[in-house]
Parts: sequence; C-alpha cells; structure tokens
Amino acid sequence: MNDAELIRRIRERDETALSALETRFGRRLGKVARNILKNEEDVSECLNDVYLKAWNSLPAAAPENLEAYLTALTRNTALKRVRDGNAQKRIPQELILPLDEAAGSIPHVDRDDTAAIAESRSEEERIKAVINTFSEKLPEKDQKVFVARYYYDASVNKIARCLGMPGGTVKSTLHRLRNELARRLKEEGIEV
Repeated sequence: MNDAELIRRIRERDETALSALETRFGRRLGKVARNILKNEEDVSECLNDVYLKAWNSLPAAAPENLEAYLTALTRNTALKRVRDGNAQKRIPQELILPLDEAAGSIPHVDRDDTAAIAESRSEEERIKAVINTFSEKLPEKDQKVFVARYYYDASVNKIARCLGMPGGTVKSTLHRLRNELARRLKEEGIEV
C-alpha cells in the first residue's frame, strides 16, 4: 500500500490503516525511538503516541513524504518524552514550591507581547534554515554522519559500523562539522 492510499484510509477513519502504518513503518520508527529512549516500554508508548498523532493530524494536511513525516514525529515525540522525564528527575522534591509561594519570584510575562513571540519564532526559523542549508551542502559522507548523529541520535560507534568508518574518524568528522556549523551560524549573526 502506498503513501496516498494510507493517507486516504486515515482520512476515511479506516482503523485498519493504523495497523498498515505499523506494518509498513514500525521497524524503522522503532529504531529511531530506541536510539533516543533506550527502554522498550518507552519505545512502545512513544510509537503508540506517534500513531495517534498521525491519526489526528493527517486528515488536515497530507505530507509529501509519509515516512519522513512519521520519522520526524517519532523523533520529536521521543525527545519530548526524554525531556519530560529528565525534568522531573532534575528537580529535587524539596525545591518544588507550591504555586502561591513561588508567585513572588516568577517574573511577569506580558502575554500580549506578540512582537517578542514573533521575533523568537523568526529567529528559530532562521536557525533551521542555516542548519538545513549547511547540511545540504556537505559532501555525502559528512552529511550522513551529521544527520545520523544529530537527527537520528545514533551513537558514534553505530555510525562507524553503518558507514564502515573508524570511530575516531567519525568523532573528528563530527568535531569539524560542529566547528564549521558554529562558524556559519556566527557569520549569519546567530549567537552560539
């Protein structure tokens, strides 16, 4: 079954489309989630969240590349799960104040300041554009190393195995690419 057929079936709310998504993309999406989460129970929950998000979001807008869309959705869902889990672990219970006690120490934020919000989003889009342009112009092998590490969160050893490179070469390539990207961001006036 192709992407268009899957999307059509999801739009029609055909529940068999979910099992078709899992059959077609489950292994690849599981691999992405597993690289980030390292826990099978979390991976399973993450994939369930991804399928639900796809079920709810696909009727509104059909992506050009369903696999890329689902991969990005999986990566973002897994990273959010890690961030949420780490946030709870980082804050010792004795430092958590009831909201009324903390009210005096929380700075006031003007919710009507749409200019600041728009500026923040604009800056974020600019950074994404610079990073995308940077990665697109890399030689193929460097691009694979960059994307594997910073998009799929693959370990240095895994990248080395997959690309048939020594681990030291992968590390030095990543170091060089980080320095080049930092230089490029500074040239664009983006604070690193």
